[in-house]
Amino acid sequence: MKSALPFVLLALAAALACDRASRTTQPQGASTVSAVQTLTAATFPAVRDQAKPVLIDFWAPWCGPCRTQGPIVDQVGTQVGDTAVVAKVNVDDERALAAQFGVQAIPTLVVLKNGQVVNRFVGVQSADVLAGALNAAR
Repeated sequence: MKSALPFVLLALAAALACDRASRTTQPQGASTVSAVQTLTAATFPAVRDQAKPVLIDFWAPWCGPCRTQGPIVDQVGTQVGDTAVVAKVNVDDERALAAQFGVQAIPTLVVLKNGQVVNRFVGVQSADVLAGALNAAR
């Protein structure tokens, strides 16, 4: 029993360290509201028909490059504010919507103006590239 005690203590310490590392903290007063909308087939028409430029990120949770692109899209959403609409579509949940845009690889990012595709990117893009595409679509 005495020889098992160090292993039990080590396992407990490791579990506590993992728990602490998995918690995310935000600065006091930081907002948790996202500027990025989640689109579905039902909500897409209202977003598509806006006069503002629209950036849509087609992604999936299992996609490594999509996990890299996600925070960049969030940053662009915050950056552009109410001058454009930034949205995400989970291709696993919204296959018909992805097919409507001919998405064959992810991440695919599409910029719409008045419901028409004016720009399209495949693969991870920088915030500057995406914000520039939205500005060009105004």
